Parts: sequence; structure tokens; C-alpha cells
Amino acid sequence: MNGTVYSSDQISGTSGNFTAVLSGLTPSTTYYYKAELDVWNPSASTYVTVEGEIQSFTTLAESTQPTGTGYLACYEIPAVEVSGTHTSGSETYDSGRKWYRYNTTSSNRAVATHTWTSNSKEMRNYTVMMDSETKSPVWCAFAMHAEAWEDNNVGRNDSWKTDPAFPSDWQQTGISGSYSKGHLCASNYRQTTVNQNKQTFYYTNQAPQWQTSFNDGVWNQLENAVKGSMPSGRDTLYVVVGTLFEDNNTLSGIRIPSHFYKCLMKCSFNASGEMTAANGCAYLFTNESHSGSKYGSFITSIDAIEERSGLNFFANVPKELQDPAENNSSTIF
Repeated sequence: MNGTVYSSDQISGTSGNFTAVLSGLTPSTTYYYKAELDVWNPSASTYVTVEGEIQSFTTLAESTQPTGTGYLACYEIPAVEVSGTHTSGSETYDSGRKWYRYNTTSSNRAVATHTWTSNSKEMRNYTVMMDSETKSPVWCAFAMHAEAWEDNNVGRNDSWKTDPAFPSDWQQTGISGSYSKGHLCASNYRQTTVNQNKQTFYYTNQAPQWQTSFNDGVWNQLENAVKGSMPSGRDTLYVVVGTLFEDNNTLSGIRIPSHFYKCLMKCSFNASGEMTAANGCAYLFTNESHSGSKYGSFITSIDAIEERSGLNFFANVPKELQDPAENNSSTIF
């Protein structure tokens, strides 16, 4: 250790437990310790010192998120460097729930989480990062679980609104012609309550997406396949959907994404809530017609999307599980 820490306690009888609280430890540091007990030897009428084996533990890495980031610690959230404390306000569709916004170290990007009510409990719907220059979401991250996000078939409640978590001039209200408002967190992923579904119709949860044979084709097929694979029990599916702008294509002054992607990671947990397994894959599409194509033709790895986007996805998943899951390019369902 950094110096020597001595702790002692008395244990009566033939057995017992001993605990010690250590403070002032350094993150990402391995510490070694050894237990010593003074045991009474009645035949010799003296105490005998008994030493245990040397053991070790390593402290966790210092969090890259400031204290109080809350929802930004969810497993699928890409790494975010936030600046300052968060702000919050009431949701448009549920005044009892809130949005939580963090500015980032980039002046043109910010992150917000939207929540909804389930049995009087505040639940996260999704988290989105916006870019004021493209006026489009960079990514939208959310979890899928058949019991936590129950499908009550509340329908598609089309009511596009400005997202209250971001300035209105950061948001574009859609585009006409061959493009439609392409959902990132799909409407059919959020079917528990009407208000929960309406939150998927914030302008920050859409970007101009080619409609014919893309939005209504392979993209829709993939959305349905993901919805059909929503797990239950101790498994959870984590999803990040986003846009790339690898060209300068515009229409009516609105930037058009060159690509849409969807990153998936299915994680398993034990009874104590510890993550025990993870398996991932990703899909990448150019923003154009893909007539006659199947979504499986566009599968790739999360690592490949990270390289294209410069983002670090699933940053809060334990690294020993995250790395092999992000290298996989085979379907997980």
C-alpha cells in the first residue's frame, strides 16, 4: 500500500468476522495486504501470532464522468466529456418527468436524457447527443428489455415537437421530397405509454433519411428484427443509433447524413446484477435507396463504426467483455 495501514479488532469465541474501512486510496492501483491474528494458546498460556497469505486488490479506475452524471453512466452511453453541472426541465408530454442536459467540452454538442413515468417511478426513455452545426443527432442510446419497456401497443402517436432540452435553433423540423424523418429510437421500441411514445417524436430523435427502399425498407426490417429480439429475464439489449456526415450533401439548406448506423450489444447479468457476458454487432447503411436488399448484407463490427465516427461506444461496459463484443461482425439474433 502507499505506506502501512494497521487495523485491528477483537473477535470472541472460535470464529468471527473482521472488516476494515480504508480511505485515501489511489484509483487504478494494486494494493497488497495480509491478515495477522494473535491467538491464545492455553497450553502455553501465551498468545501466538498467526499470519495469513498475502492477498491483493486493485482499485477501480477514476471515473471519466463527473459526480452526478447519473444516466450518462448507463452501459451503452458512448464516452462523453461533459462540462459543468447538468440542467433539467419538464418534459413536453409529461410535466411530472424531466429531461436532464449536459453541455460537453465541445461548444456545439450537448447530451440530454428523457424520462417517463412507470408505476409512479421515473424511468429513462433514451439519451441523445445533438450537434448544433448539423442540427442532427450524433447518436441516440437506449436499452431494450421486454419487461422494463413493456409493449402495451399504444400505437404511433405522430406529434413532432421541438425538444425542450435543446435550443430550438439546434433543431431542424424535417425535410420534404425524397427524405423523411428517420427515427433513431424507433416509435415501435417505445410502446409502454402514450407519453413515452410521444417522446420519440422530438425533432432531436430524427434525421433526414431516404424514404423509399431505405426508411421503409431495410431500415424498417432491421428495426423490426431488433424489436423481435428484445430480451427478458437477466438479459438486456443495449442500442446506439447514429448518423455520419462524410460528405457535404445538403437539401434546402439542411445537412443530409451520408450514413446511418445501429450498434447492438446484448448483455447478461447474474443474480447480483454483475454483467457476465456481452455479444455485439453493428449495421452501417449509406443514406440512399437499397431496393431489394436485406439488412443482413450491411452487418459490420462496432469497432468499425467507432473508427468511422471517432466515438467510443458502450464505454461503461467492462473492458474484458466490451472488447471482444465490439470486434464481432456476426449477427447476435
